[in-house]
Amino acid sequence: MRMYEYKDLLMVPFQGGPILNNMYVIADVKQKVCVVIDPSFEFDRVLEFIKEKKWKISAFWLTHSHMDHIVGTQAAFDFEPPIPLAMHPEAETIRQNGGSARSNSGAPVFRSPDPSILLADGMILKVGDYPFEVRYTPGHAPGHCCFYAKDPGWLFTGDLVFYHDRGRTDLIGGSEEVEIASIKNKVLTLPNETIIFPGHEDFTSVGEERQFYE
Repeated sequence: MRMYEYKDLLMVPFQGGPILNNMYVIADVKQKVCVVIDPSFEFDRVLEFIKEKKWKISAFWLTHSHMDHIVGTQAAFDFEPPIPLAMHPEAETIRQNGGSARSNSGAPVFRSPDPSILLADGMILKVGDYPFEVRYTPGHAPGHCCFYAKDPGWLFTGDLVFYHDRGRTDLIGGSEEVEIASIKNKVLTLPNETIIFPGHEDFTSVGEERQFYE
């Protein structure tokens, strides 16, 4: 298991499910508190790891509300009080539809907590003492956001940017034009050495992806 460290900040990636969803645990190890980005399939493995570390989950942060990025949030109900959910308000319709972005018929049925932290562009979230900037990046899905930690140079892009690829735009609320604008304005404006941690498969960097948009 590869881990990424910056001072007392530790990031541990997990991958699960049929389409290789990435989940990220980010912890302030000194304060023993963590957040999880995009709880997905096989989230029980992530919970087991967190319990072994004796960390407290302060929040789930969602890049967007497609089913494969929110199915693990069901675990919030196993805690008292439930784990807070951070999500952009524009993602609510799809969340209420069970994460389905195709139609109202045949949507997966599972409970997810109502969001209690409403994301907005430029908002600062914290993992212990470490700040993360919310970057509003629509195009793949309504309310899609990225999370950026400047000092370690980490960017969590959900389904906006992948290794040598970008997110599909043929689902509800998708737009190729808007997505490319989000990438150019919110990703390519960052330093080339910024590591991109996407919602699926391999990691990349801003410099590696810049070649496809300039």
